[in-house]
Order: sequence, then structure tokens, then C-alpha cells
Amino acid sequence: MIKLKWHGVINLALILLMTTFFVASCQPEKVVESPPANGFNFFVLSDMGSTAKYREDSVAHTVNRLSKVFHPKFVINQGDFFHDQGVQDIHDSLWDAQFEKMFPVPELNLKWYSIIGNHEYIGNPQALVDYAKNNQRWTMPARNYTFVQQVDSSTSVRFVMIDTSPFVGFYHRDPKYKEVKKQDPEKTVAFVDSVLALSHETWKVVVGHHPAYTSDLNHGSTYNLISDIVPLMQQYKVDFYLSGHVHKFEHLQRDGIDYMVTSTGIKPRWSNPWFFTRYVKSSPGFTICHVTSKEFSFYYINEKGETLYSYRRKKDSGTGGLGD
Repeated sequence: MIKLKWHGVINLALILLMTTFFVASCQPEKVVESPPANGFNFFVLSDMGSTAKYREDSVAHTVNRLSKVFHPKFVINQGDFFHDQGVQDIHDSLWDAQFEKMFPVPELNLKWYSIIGNHEYIGNPQALVDYAKNNQRWTMPARNYTFVQQVDSSTSVRFVMIDTSPFVGFYHRDPKYKEVKKQDPEKTVAFVDSVLALSHETWKVVVGHHPAYTSDLNHGSTYNLISDIVPLMQQYKVDFYLSGHVHKFEHLQRDGIDYMVTSTGIKPRWSNPWFFTRYVKSSPGFTICHVTSKEFSFYYINEKGETLYSYRRKKDSGTGGLGD
């Protein structure tokens, strides 16, 4: 009887897997556009730094080079900037090696809006907040914070930056992540609710290190984010949730929200499609975003500077504006 049950589970898993690949293979080919050089652009980076043997600087070199072309207004850093052990304090040598000297070009001498990843929790996560107090570029006033960017006289973007590691259950049981247990995710939920309830900006974007939804078979979706944060995003009509962590490019779409996984600077991982996946690719790289009053566009850029995937979400007053 047990053997039959397991056979049934295995058969069901195979059917689901085959269906997923079939759905993905039937998606129509889309024209990949290049980012516009002019206008309101910003960069999104995730999982960039490492002192281990697998460290790769190719993405950082491309970010530096393309900043001279696309002139970003600011950079969003989605965490795990310091693999593998985080930083110990504001004087840690990694600040110089993996941030200051890695991105030295004048075009990147602007605000880097940052959040904490799980690897930074292995070290001293508070050091990331403290470093911002005396640094013009590194911007992190708190573990959860918000800011607004004005695109033009009638268009603005609300960003809500959140600390997602406390939403991952097994971190609370792993001694390596002992700092996670000191954080209360309910405070983050209350913060997101309070900010979005008063948000009236043209576009609304929530940014976290861990994905809410992902096709990744290793890490998987973050179910506490799905239960606690996703309903708020739906209630307040958030346009995008941006994340990293799973070391790949991915675009998923559910219930009117676009979930954008913006790749990695190191160790790209195996990719697979899922029911809600519009695009997935195992590749190092970063993301360029372009915003207007009518459209919010994403461009997934690999380590060579090539555009792998582009997506435009249109702002339609009647529908909330799902895009191409």
C-alpha cells in the first residue's frame, strides 16, 4: 500500500513537471529590446560579492561599463553583497574590497539603496545600517525603510525595502543565523501595511532579498512572505516585488503583481520554469529598469552586457496595467 502511494506521488510529480515544461515551451517568442540610454534609469543588483574561490568580477565590470551608457539615477542592492560571512563591523576590509573599489566609476557615485541578505546575517547585519551613517553612497537608514523617486512632474515611484530573512523559518533554528532570531517579522508586516496604506505614487515597488514566489527547486518560495506580505501587496495594488537570493533571472506573474528575480553576480544556479513563470534563465548579470508615466520596463542584462529579456508593464487606469 505504501509503495502504491509513493508511486502515485512520483507519477503526479512527473506529470506536473512535464506539464510545466510543456507550458513553458508553448510560450510565444518575444522580441528582446535594449534599454534606452536616456530617461529615468536605475540599476538593480543582487548577490554580488564573494571572497571565495568562485568570486567573479565580470558582472561588476559590466555594471561599471554600462553605467557610462545608461546613467542610472540610483542603484538598488538586494542583499548578499558580502558572501559568504557578511561583514563584522563598519571597519571590515570587505567594504573597501567588495564595494568601494569594485564600483569606482563616477557614474556610480550615487545612492545605493540596500537591504540585508541572509549571508549578511551570518556576520553583523547591524553593521550595514551603521555603515550608511558615514557613507554618501551606501543608503540604509533602517532594516525596513521606504523612499520615493520622482520621475517627472506627474510620475513617482514608491519603494518599500524590507528585511526578509526573519520570514524564513529554518533560519530561526540554525545557529549560523542566530541574529535572525532577534528580529520580529510582524514589525515588518506592520511597517509595510502602514507605508502602503498611505501610498499614492504612480508605481509601487516592494524590494526584498528572498523571493515570494520562485520556480527554484532548491530554495523554493518563501511561504511566510506569501502569507503575510503578498496579501498586503494585493490589497494596495503593488506593481512589482523585486528579489534575488536564488542566483538566476526570473519573471513570474500572479494576481496582478509582477515578481522579478534580478539575477546574481556569482554562482548562477540551475533554472527551471513553473506554472507562473514568464521567463527564467541561469546566468550571472544584473537588471536595468526604465520608468515613464506610462510604462515601467525591465531589462535582464548578462555579464557580457547583452540583454537576455525585456518586459514592459503599462500603467492603465482601469486594469493596473499588466504589460508585454
